[in-house]
Amino acid sequence: MVEDQINLNLTHYRTPGTKGREDCADYFVYKFKEININFTYILQNFTVLSVDCQNVVFKLNEHLDNIVILAAHYDSRAKATKDPIISLRSHPVPGANDGASGCGALIELAQVLYNHRFDLNCQIWFAFFDAEDQGYDYDAGIPGWDWCEGSTRFADDLEDFHDPSETFDCMILLDMVGGNNLQFINEQYSTFSLLQEIFEIGRQLGFEQAYPTNPISATITDDHVSFMENGIPSADLIINFWNNPSWSYHHTTHDDLSHISNHSLEITGKTIEQFIYNNYLDIPENSYKGNYPWNEDINLIDTDILTILIILLSVVAVSSLAFIGYKRYIKKKAIR
Repeated sequence: MVEDQINLNLTHYRTPGTKGREDCADYFVYKFKEININFTYILQNFTVLSVDCQNVVFKLNEHLDNIVILAAHYDSRAKATKDPIISLRSHPVPGANDGASGCGALIELAQVLYNHRFDLNCQIWFAFFDAEDQGYDYDAGIPGWDWCEGSTRFADDLEDFHDPSETFDCMILLDMVGGNNLQFINEQYSTFSLLQEIFEIGRQLGFEQAYPTNPISATITDDHVSFMENGIPSADLIINFWNNPSWSYHHTTHDDLSHISNHSLEITGKTIEQFIYNNYLDIPENSYKGNYPWNEDINLIDTDILTILIILLSVVAVSSLAFIGYKRYIKKKAIR
C-alpha cells in the first residue's frame, strides 16, 4: 500500500495541485471499490492560494449514528527543507512515512473492518486529508501555506457531511506510523484518556517498544487539532521526528521505502483494529471497559521544555550553593 503511493507519480510525488496528488486520490477510490463497489465516499474539493486540493473520506456502516474517524494525510512535502545536503532541499520529499504510511494503514484497516461491519456498533470514516504538510519549516514547503489546510477545511465544514442526528465519538490520526524503530510519543494536543487507552492496548498486544510507559511528551500541530477544537475527542499517533537518531528522515529526500518497516505498519494496524473491537464489537462476551467517552484531558510539560527546566534549575542550584560557599569563605576571612 505504501509502495503503491510512492510509485504513482515519481515526477511530482503527491504534492497538492499535481497529477501525482490526483492519481493518489483516484487510487484510494479504486482500493475502496475493491472492497465494495458501492462504498460511499466524499470528495471535498477546495483551493489554497488558487491550488486545487481534495480530501477523500469513505464511510462504513452509514446506518449507525455514532461516528469514529480514522485519518491520515496523503500529500507529500514540496521541498525537502531538512535534507542534510543543501542542494537537495529544493527537491520534493517522497513521503513514504510522512503521509503514505498512515494512508496504507487506513486501507488495510478498511479491508479488515469491512468484514466485521455487521458486528460493529459504530460508523467509521476513513479520512485522507490533502495539504497537511506544506507549512513553514526552515523554508516554506509552498510559500504562503499553513499546516493542516485540508483537515482544517474538513473540520470547519463537518456539518455538511453528516446528518444532525449523528454524533462523533472520537478521531484517531495516524501520522508517520510506518518507519523503522517505531516509538510513539505522548502528543499533548491529544485527548489524554483516548491516547492513553490506545497506548495501553498496544502494550497489551506486546508492543511495549512502540508504546513506552514513559513516552516523550510534545505538542504537535497536526490534523487532529481542528477536530479537538470542534469538541471531538482526538488522538495523534506520531513519533519524535525532530531529534530522533532512530528515524532522522523527516522532510528529507530519504523519507523513502528503504526506511519503512512492515512490522511498524502491523503494530499500528493491529492496535487500532483492537481499539475498534474493544469499544465497538457488538457481541455479548465483550466485557471490555475502556475510557469512553474519553473526556479526561491532562496536559503535561513537553519533554524538551522539562529538560531545559531541569538544566536551568540545576544551574541555579549550583550557582546558589557556590554563592553561599563564597559568602561563608569571605565571612571567615573577614573574621580572621
